[in-house]
Amino acid sequence: MLQPYRDKYTEQLSVAFEYTEIVKRTSEYTHAPDEQAVSCCETKLGIKRKARESQDSAHHIVGESLQTASEGTAAKLPKLDSLKRTIQRQRASVLAAPVQPTTLAELALPAVYQQTAKGEQFLLYDSGADDVHRFLIFGTQHNLGMLQRSKIWLADGTFKTAPPLFAQVYVVHGLRGGDDPMKTGHLLPSLFVLLPNKTEAAHLRMWEQIRLLCPLAQPQQMLLDFEKGAITSFEHVWPNTVVKCCFFHLTQNIWRHVQPVGLQSAYTHDEELAMHIPRIPALAFARPADVPDLFDQVAMDLPLTPEIGELVDYFERTYIGRTVASGYHVAATYPIHLWNNHISTPLGLPRTTNAVEAWHRSFNATVGCHHPTIWKFILSHKREQGLVEVRHTNYLVGKPPTKLRRSQQSEEALKTLVREYYSPDRSKMEFLQGVAHYFSLGAD
Repeated sequence: MLQPYRDKYTEQLSVAFEYTEIVKRTSEYTHAPDEQAVSCCETKLGIKRKARESQDSAHHIVGESLQTASEGTAAKLPKLDSLKRTIQRQRASVLAAPVQPTTLAELALPAVYQQTAKGEQFLLYDSGADDVHRFLIFGTQHNLGMLQRSKIWLADGTFKTAPPLFAQVYVVHGLRGGDDPMKTGHLLPSLFVLLPNKTEAAHLRMWEQIRLLCPLAQPQQMLLDFEKGAITSFEHVWPNTVVKCCFFHLTQNIWRHVQPVGLQSAYTHDEELAMHIPRIPALAFARPADVPDLFDQVAMDLPLTPEIGELVDYFERTYIGRTVASGYHVAATYPIHLWNNHISTPLGLPRTTNAVEAWHRSFNATVGCHHPTIWKFILSHKREQGLVEVRHTNYLVGKPPTKLRRSQQSEEALKTLVREYYSPDRSKMEFLQGVAHYFSLGAD
């Protein structure tokens, strides 16, 4: 849009604000030109342009713009406070949210939505407007460095804060710190990905692009939820990384199958049943090679009811695998190595994505609504980026993360149990019963 500017002589200047420069003179002046007025106009336009395009302070922008201005030009400019207010108005107008796009092809991110508050590039990857399965990756070069140096990764998706046109927000975290990550590790959210759907193909494209962004990354362990597409696609891109699934979600999956088969009431009121069923998820702490036989023993100790039979069948089919009558072995949906923690527990490696989900809850509260506009989503993540940098600084200076004392005590007790797994003083059923005391089915 062209807006005219007239000086006190008869000259008219057309100004293209999109390009912040004088593009044409529409009439010849009849008096001597006031070059200082023209210079004043150009200086103000330059200040407005810098306000929109940079993250420098208002004081810095004004000072930089006036250092080459002549005395006559400076005399015609508004007062310094007025110029600073002009900068604030320009930035406020930029932050006014654009119209919400109705298709992925229509989505165009202005510069302010591609940069952090410090002016760093925040949009790391955009698959493009011509991609019907378009996805975006946000983060900074600093975040990529954090993630690349992290040996333990955790990742999880959420749907509540996904903007319209996107199905999922997927966040990749790096865990930094010490020989005992569960006790001293700092969880650092590093990449924020907007996915168009939660298919394996979408996850594969995401991981492949993250691999290009972090070419030197060699995570030793990745902790994920029980999502087959996310697991398979990650293993395809990082085949040498040990992939584990969240133990908390294992207990939740079992509880979801306790409820529909009518065992919830019996579990709540029958002490013997409440003692035996938790032995099933406790298998996650036994030696992997022992798990199938121990599962058979646990199943035999359970009451012979149709409801128990359904639960046992579900767990065997999904997490153990089975041999059918013909002798053919049918693999589990999630093989034992994905959910077993016998080795990782003594090493202090994380077993759950609870910390990641806690971060999601905190971020959801920051956003303040479900399915925000793309603009509100990005601005909220830009604010979160400041907290990410504070967390990383805390790690660098050696500040320990906040941990609940009770969780630390439980962690040490579990480590002791697993280290004493081969002790002849405790049977394997006693081991499972001991482990079962440290978690609850159906707990949030």
